[in-house]
Amino acid sequence: MVFPAQGARHLAGLRAREGGDANAMSSAAAKARHSARSPWVGYLGRAGLAAQGVCFGIVGVLAIAVATDTGGETTDPEGALAALARHGWTKALLVLLTVGFAAYAVWRYAQALLDRGGMGADAGGIARRTIQFGQGTIYAFLAWGAIRILLGSRPRPGEPHRATAGVLGWPAGRELVGAAAAFLVVVAGVTAYWAVTGRFKESLATGEMSRRMERIVSISGVVGLCSLAVVLIIVAWFLLKAAIEFEAAPAVGIGGALARLARAPYGSWVLGATAAGLIIFAVFDLLQARYHEA
Repeated sequence: MVFPAQGARHLAGLRAREGGDANAMSSAAAKARHSARSPWVGYLGRAGLAAQGVCFGIVGVLAIAVATDTGGETTDPEGALAALARHGWTKALLVLLTVGFAAYAVWRYAQALLDRGGMGADAGGIARRTIQFGQGTIYAFLAWGAIRILLGSRPRPGEPHRATAGVLGWPAGRELVGAAAAFLVVVAGVTAYWAVTGRFKESLATGEMSRRMERIVSISGVVGLCSLAVVLIIVAWFLLKAAIEFEAAPAVGIGGALARLARAPYGSWVLGATAAGLIIFAVFDLLQARYHEA
């Protein structure tokens, strides 16, 4: 039997424990937000941007070689990593890129989940943080793919087809593939918008740049981001086609998108221009790694 006084003390104790748990959770969340804003996360972001730039530079150079009929291949970032694994001395670069991709993922997750960039929780802020979360997830998978390559695995041809076929086999798989295509369209649209409006410079320390360097950053940002947006739109279109036709065959990755460009009318010129744009995007990434206010 519990007497009224004992019940009151018991209830007070429960409330005190609940309050303590809430305070502990609040304290843990505050510590996590504080850690997310620490300089070392910014350094991770810079390393990730540099890794992204090197990877897209390799993709662009390989595609340029295809466009000029001097060898090469149309490939995606994971294929570029596999190309590095073919030679002993480039494996060291592959290790550095793997670390860089993981660093990029951590940086984006800090922005998305802990609002490192101060985007806020309104509709616009949530939308941008959702894109950052998606970017972090892509590079987490890319880091895992790089680790597999280092351990001896090799990307298999037609990987986007197999991945899409697997998702189409899920319940509501068609809707999920369509949603992925829509997400890519949004990312491409935001990328193009930031390019043409010059808003990408908002996150850069332009005050540290000379006038000439600022012009280089502006031009490389506009051209590079627009080129990336074009490739993303192509990937999204074929992904959407796969969802509509309920057939995985149309799905392509970045390498497949470049290959489709190569087969288009005036394909070598179109592919060459797009590949050059990706190389310029790579240059822009390296400049971001230097001047980003991460």
